[in-house]
Amino acid sequence: MNRRAAIKTALTIATGFAILPRHLRSASGPSVRLTELRISATEEALLAEVVETLIPATDTPGAKELKVHLFVLKMLDDCHGAVDQRAFEVGLRQLDGYAQGLMGKHFADGDTAERENVLTSLGRKEGVSPELWTFNRLMRSRAIEGYRESEYVMTHLLPHRMIPAPYDGYYAASNYELKEVR
Repeated sequence: MNRRAAIKTALTIATGFAILPRHLRSASGPSVRLTELRISATEEALLAEVVETLIPATDTPGAKELKVHLFVLKMLDDCHGAVDQRAFEVGLRQLDGYAQGLMGKHFADGDTAERENVLTSLGRKEGVSPELWTFNRLMRSRAIEGYRESEYVMTHLLPHRMIPAPYDGYYAASNYELKEVR
């Protein structure tokens, strides 16, 4: 009987040690596991607001709802070199200061038009640091890619066909209208 209780206690403690790092990481770091990027939870929230401004919710879900910001972070962590990763980190940290210079408030506190103005002005290289410009370039390309490859878009907006439409020999190759067969 004591052996069963000891095994049960050991399994409970092991489960606690397995779950505890995930809870500690979510309090201070990003929601996704990153090996190279050093992003805080506040910076992740700022990136979520940035991608939501880029691809807002309309009658379809926006980028924030589809968690495109996590896709951006994971792709940068896995697929980009150290130079791009450091420029992205520095640019993300500089974004709020840049927005305060343009709007007089934090990026997240601005309304939609002000946020769009900040993102538009990032596209121009004048008055923008190289890191902030690199951040903007990488964030835009990966956010658009992440949105287009999200499960919602691939299943509801651009359904993928595993097998192409069947070939019908009665149709002309360049004409898709139905022709009468004689």
